[in-house]
Amino acid sequence: MDKCSPNKSIRCSVSKCKNHCITQNFCSLPNVSIGTHEKNPTKCQCIDCESFKVRDEY
Repeated sequence: MDKCSPNKSIRCSVSKCKNHCITQNFCSLPNVSIGTHEKNPTKCQCIDCESFKVRDEY
């Protein structure tokens, strides 16, 4: 049973994240931190969700 409280302001489709609401594509955190691993980001692939935590396997 999913006990996640989705934050409808933060859409997310990364189901491997511990904060992802499995039954809905939203994050459960009140806010997230966004960053980059590039010195000069120019593409979406350069951006990272720094709030990501790996979901424990079932």
